[in-house]
Amino acid sequence: MSALYAATLTTFKAQGWHYREVVGMEVLEADFEAHHTKVALHVQIYGEAHIATVVATASIQVPHTHRLPVAELLMRTNKELNLGNFELDWDSGAVMFRITNIFPPHRYDQRILASLVHSTVAETDRLTPFLGEICNTPKGELLLLRVRDLMKREELLPPPPPEQA
Repeated sequence: MSALYAATLTTFKAQGWHYREVVGMEVLEADFEAHHTKVALHVQIYGEAHIATVVATASIQVPHTHRLPVAELLMRTNKELNLGNFELDWDSGAVMFRITNIFPPHRYDQRILASLVHSTVAETDRLTPFLGEICNTPKGELLLLRVRDLMKREELLPPPPPEQA
């Protein structure tokens, strides 16, 4: 077990997050209940390289007919992100959010590991209603859909987190 994987396990335990270990790999899987959806999370550690990658898969599968506007949504969303990115598996229609951090050797900050998880869950949850709007648009109306206008709909955003004292 690498030191980074041990730090990741400690982070999950300290946060009280339930997880599953993937046998034979330095991988944790977990499910988080967010505002809009349940977020399936996959955390992979590359111990020798000191890399942690956190990936969430959206709960909505994109049909072939809707992949072009979803690709536009992801491209426009990625343009605004500072960390991480959304991806579309064109063949399966799966939408994923991926964020990676390279740590200095033997300096595995649990706050950074927790932040990677929080960011991944939050970004996936934030995108889900926009993804749903596109996927629920009838095929014949897709030409009328303006992704740029859709992204301005603030009622689809989750509420801001409560202020902590």
